[in-house]
Amino acid sequence: MIPQSVIVAVLLLLLCAIAVSLWLDGRQRRMERQLTKALPSSLVASLPSIRRLESGTRSRFLHRLTNYRPGIVYVWHPVYVLLAGVVAASAIFYANRVFAFPTLSVSIAAAIAALVVVRGLFGWQQRRFANELFRQLPDAIQLVTSTVRAGLPVNEAFRAIAREMPQPTAGQFAIVCSELSLGRPPEEAVEAVYRRTQVAEYAMFAVTLAVQLKSGGSLAETLQILGETVSQRVALAARAKALAGEVIFSSRALSMAPLIVGGLLYVINPQSIDLLFYDPVGNTLLAYAAGSVLVGHFVIRWMIRRETAL
Repeated sequence: MIPQSVIVAVLLLLLCAIAVSLWLDGRQRRMERQLTKALPSSLVASLPSIRRLESGTRSRFLHRLTNYRPGIVYVWHPVYVLLAGVVAASAIFYANRVFAFPTLSVSIAAAIAALVVVRGLFGWQQRRFANELFRQLPDAIQLVTSTVRAGLPVNEAFRAIAREMPQPTAGQFAIVCSELSLGRPPEEAVEAVYRRTQVAEYAMFAVTLAVQLKSGGSLAETLQILGETVSQRVALAARAKALAGEVIFSSRALSMAPLIVGGLLYVINPQSIDLLFYDPVGNTLLAYAAGSVLVGHFVIRWMIRRETAL
């Protein structure tokens, strides 16, 4: 029989996950609506593709569930990430040989652990990828500004970025150059980079290109102002991360403190710790303690990312 408290805890976690997913989806929809107003798509791009819609409906839910984005180059292959999730679930089942919890409860905990590990690894790689793009964007805009001032078109500036900039900016602009060769407008190609990577500064870059190419004016001066703005945002992001370093260290110390204290108590008096492993009430208390520490750690990390985001 599953304890009522475990059912309530699982339901609360599911409600929190649903609320966070709805909030993130609403924010993305608002940004997409703003981009749609600033960058109206062409008629050909707006035509639906039956094959794309069919494949998208099959994989969209799975991608959102695992926090996977096909347009990002991951350091770890997705197969290795899924293997890590399987290892986490197997570790839960192996640990249950000592605690002897009900099979249903352990299965739910293993599924949640596997999902958290998979989403965490994909999210960590996405944040790393986005941060590298964010830091390299001022240099890319400066290269575009220099090329435009030399009298060359924007398409040639994008080709120069694909040749001279380091990864991952070079790879993204190589895709942009491929789309430009197929006849796609420059602002829509840059907007596609934002949709793949979710780096908001690329949306600003796309809007700037769209306004200047349609209304005219000095594109070089506008890009120079945009480059200075993005450089200031990069500096502010680095400063915010440095200021949040103490809070990050405190959260990690608080997460590791129960393990350290438990190890010291086991060295001093093993019998006081054995109750957590061999007594049913102790097993329940240990499971609640581990769950509360993990939830607190993830909540602190989410709050830090939310407060330091620009």
